[in-house]
Amino acid sequence: MTDWWGIHLPRVLEASDGWADWDPPKGGDVGLLLRDTSLTALTTHTRRGQAVAVDIDSIDGLSDDAAACEFLVRKLGFRIVLAHHQATAAHIAELGALALLRVFAVDSTGLRRSLEGPPRGEGIGSAVSPGLVLPHLGADELALLPRPILAYGLIDRPTDIAACLRCADAIVLSRQALASARTSGALAELARLAL
Repeated sequence: MTDWWGIHLPRVLEASDGWADWDPPKGGDVGLLLRDTSLTALTTHTRRGQAVAVDIDSIDGLSDDAAACEFLVRKLGFRIVLAHHQATAAHIAELGALALLRVFAVDSTGLRRSLEGPPRGEGIGSAVSPGLVLPHLGADELALLPRPILAYGLIDRPTDIAACLRCADAIVLSRQALASARTSGALAELARLAL
């Protein structure tokens, strides 16, 4: 269990469009990441008592301006929000939520460019995409990423899950990857090994 500035970030977030009913799996530190969805689906997951994260840039009908940040954090009560822009992430953090700024690491220059710019403040971590890149970064490159680090994308095999859990504070899995890892008992074992 990991808390950042008093906000719990589960070790695993299950990616979802939010249309299906969702209950956290028993026996694991699993939350929900809502992305590629609408405001209607988003509002069905407010104030659930479980950790629910939102990718602000992928919600139809929602911009990434200050009003949208306030709507997500203050009105709907979301405490973990992913954002593509530093100003959006800073506003989310100012509102008392955990902001995870997207870091696009499709190549070394993309990673470097994502890390350039003004220093991040308290309450802003990193959502590295694709997450499968993280195990291939050097210790010096990993040290540049503000924590917490969320590995997001292309993580589906048990070996990938284990490798990403070793260097990230949390990972995003599809429902299928999560079910496969849980069915084989791999997720609990991999999480234990990665700590």
